[in-house]
Amino acid sequence: MVNLELIVIIFFSVLVMGSFGIWVFLLFALKKSFDLSPKMIQSNELQNKGSIDDCYISIIIPARNEEKYIKNCITSLLNQNYNKYEIIIVDDNSSDRTLEILKSLKNNNELIQIIQAGKKPKNWVGKNWPCYIGYKNSKGDYLFFTDADTIHSNHSISDSLYTLLNHNLDVLTAVPRLLYPTFIVKMVLPILSIFMFSRYSPAKVNNPKIKLGYLFGSFFVISKTVYEKIGTHESVKTEIVEDGALGQRIKEFGYKLKMYRGEELMSAYWARDFHTLWNSLKRLIIPIYFKNKRNSIIMTIGVFILMVMPFLTLLYSIITISIIKDNGIDNLYLFFLLITSSLAVLSIYLTNYYQLKMAKTHNILYFLGAIIGCIIVSISFIWSIISLLNKGSIKWRDRIYHYGK
Repeated sequence: MVNLELIVIIFFSVLVMGSFGIWVFLLFALKKSFDLSPKMIQSNELQNKGSIDDCYISIIIPARNEEKYIKNCITSLLNQNYNKYEIIIVDDNSSDRTLEILKSLKNNNELIQIIQAGKKPKNWVGKNWPCYIGYKNSKGDYLFFTDADTIHSNHSISDSLYTLLNHNLDVLTAVPRLLYPTFIVKMVLPILSIFMFSRYSPAKVNNPKIKLGYLFGSFFVISKTVYEKIGTHESVKTEIVEDGALGQRIKEFGYKLKMYRGEELMSAYWARDFHTLWNSLKRLIIPIYFKNKRNSIIMTIGVFILMVMPFLTLLYSIITISIIKDNGIDNLYLFFLLITSSLAVLSIYLTNYYQLKMAKTHNILYFLGAIIGCIIVSISFIWSIISLLNKGSIKWRDRIYHYGK
């Protein structure tokens, strides 16, 4: 007679072994990413700047309801060691004090230009429209796109521009130093960063043989000519994850794109609280669902197996072994499940520890919260897929966007 419980234990053991193998792979991929991530040229080290000082750059900042962050952002950009630039802030119909703060910051400052985005045209989503409006009003030969909740060092513009021109690039982007403002964000985002930094690592993006492109929307500099040739933000107007889509177009068009480490140049928020964190996680899975439902469901199941199952099987094996007193074959397989689950859980914590150690974003002891991060990421994906069975929408920056229509 078939022992169903034994089959289930073996099946779980195989899944957990697979999870362990993937986490080990992610750890080495993460190490490779950090090892191969270049840093930008420091402008003050250049002996011959040549015509670089003649370049005019337009900084474009889309802003919607950013009253808490916009002042620090603009103040940091006004304090640059490079003097040939303009700051274009496009107010995307803010309902808070953003516009009022911007007007007080301008105060006859010729560097600052404030533009009203106006009504968003049909089928434009996210910040694509204000970015496009910023471009239409720009005077620079180079465009520097950043977000309203960023804080820049005083050499942010010069280092990025000098690096772009000295390395003969068409586009560059930088991985910012992420700010984790709340306890729950500090628990969740390091886990998510492992996958983001492994999937879109400089080792892949900077390899011309790999057709993978990605931009960090909070920091990328692009030649205006190249930006126009790839179709501007209008070419990705329906994409809620526009930076990834735009980066992919750059690579597909054959332009030179390079990703750098930028923690010394800029700090940025990916999520500000649990609400924005939850919506940001939904923002990752929803576009995938409407491009390929089957792949999104498989991905969600895979995330659960990878992130949550090792903890569940470890708990199950510990409890079951403590109850079963005999030394039969069932117990032997339970011990095997216990060992594989323990290895998988250990690899999760080790990878999270390494991520925090290298990124240096906050206290490394937060690696102990890996289980919380894994559970929240997995639940958010599952909940998003279930909710999409009835409707395809996501709330982003106080707006609701509908997919599949």
